[in-house]
Amino acid sequence: MSVPAPGPETPAGLLLSRDLLFTSKVTSEARAQGARVLTAGTTAAASAMIERWRPRALFLDLAATELTGPDAITAYRQKTGPHVPYIAFGSHVDTESLAAAKGAGCDLVLPRSRFTSELAELVRQYLSGGADEVAAE
Repeated sequence: MSVPAPGPETPAGLLLSRDLLFTSKVTSEARAQGARVLTAGTTAAASAMIERWRPRALFLDLAATELTGPDAITAYRQKTGPHVPYIAFGSHVDTESLAAAKGAGCDLVLPRSRFTSELAELVRQYLSGGADEVAAE
């Protein structure tokens, strides 16, 4: 499969989450900065989007357990390779999930509150250019 050339048709990021309100917050911030973010709510959709679009960064909502658990992260990492940053976020009281995400290869693991407060900077740091969001279930 050929990798699409960068441009407005190519997404910069992939958000793995089932939380519609939070998904809206992340994709809105990305769009405000001119970035395009895809969203996936199932492991099948996430795997297909990774293979097709080769996103530059993955954002993982650890509340979507089977979508963003250690086994899923390991499988996604095999598709993306080590050069794609993985930014995971979850409840600050769920230290087990936060530690598991770090152990599975996430580059940055944050409590949800910190992820939210730093969202604009994270988008600037990990995504550049692009267009609107696309959502898939």
